[in-house]
Amino acid sequence: MSFIIRKRTEEDVNQFLTWTYEGIYSFYDNNLQEEKVDGFKQSIDSDKAFSVVNEDNELVGNCEFFDVGDEGEEIIAVSVQMKPTLTGNGHGISFVNAIIEQGRELFKFNHLELIVVDFNIRAIKVYEKVGFRKIGEIENEIRGRKYNFIIMAKDWEFDASNMLVINDQ
Repeated sequence: MSFIIRKRTEEDVNQFLTWTYEGIYSFYDNNLQEEKVDGFKQSIDSDKAFSVVNEDNELVGNCEFFDVGDEGEEIIAVSVQMKPTLTGNGHGISFVNAIIEQGRELFKFNHLELIVVDFNIRAIKVYEKVGFRKIGEIENEIRGRKYNFIIMAKDWEFDASNMLVINDQ
């Protein structure tokens, strides 16, 4: 299965808000947190929020790129979400790789970060297989409960061929 990121639409967001997951993964249900619902609705016009479709143009996920660096520091992070009916079926690596590579084409980053709740071993394994490594942990309170999150990062070698060289002589 191949995946393509495209501009997010209101219809896409309406579908995202119906997505519910089984068992411990219900943590990712999109309709449980008002801030998440509002974030999806506000993201429609964002140039960093995307829907993910398959080769048949069926909606299969979403992703968003964020600037997370402190002032003067350029750090891009990504969030990814796969449609519940597709999770656990062996598509994770190609899904995440497609998002990352298409994101790199758009945003030209050589360093990318993400966070994942520590109990989501399935996602952590996918992220490790595509080259992310653990760089830290944080604790966050969500819906009145504290969760531990793992911060992961992936780096690419600096590509000097994309640099513009100006000769001042």
